[in-house]
Amino acid sequence: MDTPAHPQLDDRIQRITAALIATRAAYGPGRPETLQARRRLAHAYRAAGRFETAARHFAAAAEGSARWHGRNHPETLRYRSSLANCHYAAGDMETAIAMFRELVAARQQALGAHHPDTMRSRGSLGNALRAAGRLDEAVAAHRRNAGDRARVLGVEHPTAEASRRNLERAIAEQAKAGNEQRIVPPAPGVVD
Repeated sequence: MDTPAHPQLDDRIQRITAALIATRAAYGPGRPETLQARRRLAHAYRAAGRFETAARHFAAAAEGSARWHGRNHPETLRYRSSLANCHYAAGDMETAIAMFRELVAARQQALGAHHPDTMRSRGSLGNALRAAGRLDEAVAAHRRNAGDRARVLGVEHPTAEASRRNLERAIAEQAKAGNEQRIVPPAPGVVD
């Protein structure tokens, strides 16, 4: 359910809405310029906590981008990622998980398993799984992501370190939840 916005955010939404209307009039409703303006509006609604409205705009932008560019074009995948993240922010974990799974597969096919966007989607999937209490799956997703990022980017890269921290949090929650799996921490910088 959408929540009321702060007056500054309402002003921002009004300005972006006006820009979207002008962009649509200048370029047409399905053009990339209009879709980008719609995505900016969706982000403004999300920032205001108005998730249902944001999701509608993200979905419309993703659908328009799929028509213009194709379903698995990198730009369309960015729109789909924004929609999945909106569901995550709204607390709709099952929808977010399903969308992140689709994104990981689509990005892996379109961009490769070790592309930064693919790894980012896999990390987001792990976070959504953890938030949903699906800790075994979360640990597996974060373990793979931490290992890939360490191998591709280097152990000390900030996103590799962030992935390692996500893995550590998921493992800690898994242990706290009483899972009886024996967890052996990986050697520094090496994640299996």
